[in-house]
Amino acid sequence: MRLSAVLAATLVTVAVAAAGTAGAGSRAVRRHAPLAAAPSSAPAVSRQRPLYGVTLDRIRGLPGVLAGLRTLPYRPTVRVYFDVREPASYYERAVTRIAKVGAVMGDLLDSSDERSISVAGMRARARSYVHLLGRHVTIWEVGNEVNGSWTGSHRPVAQKLVAAYAAVKAAGAKTALTLYANDFGPDHCGDGRAELTPLQFSRRWVPASLAHWLDYVLLSYYPTECGGREPSAETVAVHLKRLRGVFPNAALGFGEVGLTHAARRATWARAARIMLWAYSLHPGPRCYVGGYFWWYAAEDALRRGAALARALRSAFGDEARALGG
Repeated sequence: MRLSAVLAATLVTVAVAAAGTAGAGSRAVRRHAPLAAAPSSAPAVSRQRPLYGVTLDRIRGLPGVLAGLRTLPYRPTVRVYFDVREPASYYERAVTRIAKVGAVMGDLLDSSDERSISVAGMRARARSYVHLLGRHVTIWEVGNEVNGSWTGSHRPVAQKLVAAYAAVKAAGAKTALTLYANDFGPDHCGDGRAELTPLQFSRRWVPASLAHWLDYVLLSYYPTECGGREPSAETVAVHLKRLRGVFPNAALGFGEVGLTHAARRATWARAARIMLWAYSLHPGPRCYVGGYFWWYAAEDALRRGAALARALRSAFGDEARALGG
């Protein structure tokens, strides 16, 4: 998630955080020595079947979240945000438990953390995470919103992407790249043309060898960050066709959707509408796997009494009907 949205959400939820529901602590990244990668034995996710995605931006309150995951009508793929300040061991117990109710997708370095780690640090981080958690993580997100203007200079961003990809592929695991979809509106959704589109970044900064072997290429899109636009399936299909030319073997979908903050009473209706739009999409390509990975799934839809719990269950059904899952 883009840094400005994270900062805004932090301000909104500071009272909740004080009550004990805040995310990970503030420990510095631990630099691990290179490790021999453990063989991946995580359950395989078929690239021909839809991904029913949700994102957990924190792991506190996990028992309630797990209970919510069990109520979903289809086995979810649970994307877990791995805080750049935390070692892999911080997530080991949580990931083990999540893997019992769904496939796990690990967000190795969120775009909001991109500036907080060096290339060497990312290489060590990826090796450490894959070594410790690889038995339970099915898909590793090796780059998140890498074309976003807030991530810093393109060269180190691309180098970190390559380092993470190498660590994951050395373990024989699945890889995903998420690109920030800023081209569904004029002037790159208001961010300006200095911010590269997914296609521009991919052509300039993703090595061909990596692009050829990525397992998933996903788009991150927040309608409220682009004038409220909810692009049609036909429009999405055009964008995916272009990406397919760069990533010929990847399954395509969405890696993040939602609001830029946890839904509140005033935004419940908007959140439900965005959820309905996203999970109902059927752009057409056979390689399309959905995903969507609603960012604030724990707060909005999974915890006991969450306002959007029914909407998320309905959205999974919409996706199944749209994609034949």
